[in-house]
Amino acid sequence: MSYSSIPNFDVSVMKTAKGVACVMCSFGDLMDMNFLSVSTQEMEDHLKAHQRKGDVVPDTIFDDLWRDDPVNYPQNQVRPS
Repeated sequence: MSYSSIPNFDVSVMKTAKGVACVMCSFGDLMDMNFLSVSTQEMEDHLKAHQRKGDVVPDTIFDDLWRDDPVNYPQNQVRPS
């Protein structure tokens, strides 16, 4: 699943087997150009840093990421005791 793609936006964000990744991230280095988040909150914070830098992200990306949080990060869901 893709949440954002270049060249339509300044970031490419997609679901992977291990979570959500910012692919070819401009914050990366030559060794690792991808940012893999461990939670939806971490990806939201990462994308807000992109926005502060002036990068354009989809208007609905935060709502979309939180909507899909249970699917993207099932290990982070609170389970009743």
